[in-house]
Amino acid sequence: MLASYLLRVWITVIGAVLVTVLLAYWVSSRGLQPLTKMADKAAEITPSRMSTRLDVAQAPAELQSLAASFNAMLDRLEHGYERLLQFSADLAHEVRTPIGVLIGETQVALAHERNVAEYRGVLESNLEELERLARIAQNILFLAQADHGRQRIERERLDIREELETIGAYFEGIAEERRITFDIDADGEMVANAIMCRRAIGNVVVNAVRYATPGTVVRLSGHADEQGARIVVGNRGPRIGREELGKLFDRFYRGDAARSEFTESSGLGLSIVQAIMRLHGGSVTADCTRDEWIEFSLLFPS
Repeated sequence: MLASYLLRVWITVIGAVLVTVLLAYWVSSRGLQPLTKMADKAAEITPSRMSTRLDVAQAPAELQSLAASFNAMLDRLEHGYERLLQFSADLAHEVRTPIGVLIGETQVALAHERNVAEYRGVLESNLEELERLARIAQNILFLAQADHGRQRIERERLDIREELETIGAYFEGIAEERRITFDIDADGEMVANAIMCRRAIGNVVVNAVRYATPGTVVRLSGHADEQGARIVVGNRGPRIGREELGKLFDRFYRGDAARSEFTESSGLGLSIVQAIMRLHGGSVTADCTRDEWIEFSLLFPS
């Protein structure tokens, strides 16, 4: 009788364990089904299908926050990937021209015997294109270092008016070619890295001179308060739409190639300005007023 009872106990225990295991497997499979679907959906995401997103509405309440965060991450990745593709295409387009010029002029020079003066002219022309390529490479390297926070800057107190007058005097020559004058109104001091500050303001000033209407004035103003120093560079020119204003700081972006014939532009100047201001913890904005003044504002925090 005891042996029969023991056998029944073992059968009952083993049966209960099997039922428990099967029930646990069924419950866990059913409970993890939404995660499985999310994993399958995530597996569909490839570089050619970056627009795929998880269905937040169909996800359980406990996983909706996770799905929404995952979609937000995908949005950032897609935006970064698109910018990378655009940057690669723009870079290839930018370096193609000087490389094509170098190849063409060298082939022409080698096609026939030339005298010393002709070879010298070819070398001088090639040197200009090589210097242009070097500037592009240097600017891209600076932007890459700024993006990764590798630039360590030392700051000092700078007199705003003195800095603006120095920059105005530096660009006075190219401004006179377009009959453009500078109007400087500045006072106070700012805390910034001298070299980077001059580079940022200089890039904005040369951009203003390049696109200003000939015979007009470029205004340079700077004032300091408890929040920091604000430098404003304004020029009169063709009105810029809101959509285009948001693209001015994109790398290799040029609003109108036809207007760039006065001064060569690689389309990296304003991107460098934005990177410098980011390193300072400040900001740069562009605005177009109703009276056709285009103003760039640089804020250097105190």
